[in-house]
Amino acid sequence: MKYFLSIGSNIEPEKNIDFALEQLDLILDSLKFSSTHRTASEGFDGDDFLNLAVSGYSDKSFNELNSLLKDIEDMAGRDRNVPKFSSRSLDIDIVVQLNDDEIIFESEEVQKYSFVSEPLKEII
Repeated sequence: MKYFLSIGSNIEPEKNIDFALEQLDLILDSLKFSSTHRTASEGFDGDDFLNLAVSGYSDKSFNELNSLLKDIEDMAGRDRNVPKFSSRSLDIDIVVQLNDDEIIFESEEVQKYSFVSEPLKEII
């Protein structure tokens, strides 16, 4: 399976994104990533986010990979007891899953948010 991920951070973003990329390199093959985009916080007043998209291959199922991504977020200090729209140390979401170039999953966030779609366009 080929996965496309959206990564964002506005709490120590450079440090947390570097950490995420190091961890993703351990669980995804042929890692490729977009440039980093600075975007205003969405839905709340807060520091700007750094966002990028990453692609890579894995034999893990969607749920298995998603669980690993949540572990990476937790290792970066992600607080899950805050509102949906709030500052984040790290946010990693699966936004597209392909099997032999057939779309198995596409998140509504791809169409909804430019901070997801713009970096994604660079690596598709």
